[in-house]
Amino acid sequence: MIIKLLGFADLLAVIALIGSSFLPQSLVIIMAIYLIIKGLYFVIIGGVIPNILDLISGIYLLLAILNFTHWIPTLIVSLYLLQKAAISLF
Repeated sequence: MIIKLLGFADLLAVIALIGSSFLPQSLVIIMAIYLIIKGLYFVIIGGVIPNILDLISGIYLLLAILNFTHWIPTLIVSLYLLQKAAISLF
């Protein structure tokens, strides 16, 4: 059950990243904080690469609020989070 919830939250993070220019900033900030906290938590207990990538994705989502983005890294981060969400949900 918790894995499906985390997968749904990752899906919301993808939506927040793609729509960061027209969605409410509070939603984007909440999803960025979610990714950073999840990344930090799992890095502390496990430290494997996907958890570090969650942390980096959260930081990139914060940069998206400030318009420090480009379409190529946005696509890469979105595809990474989307595949994590798909694996968690199915």
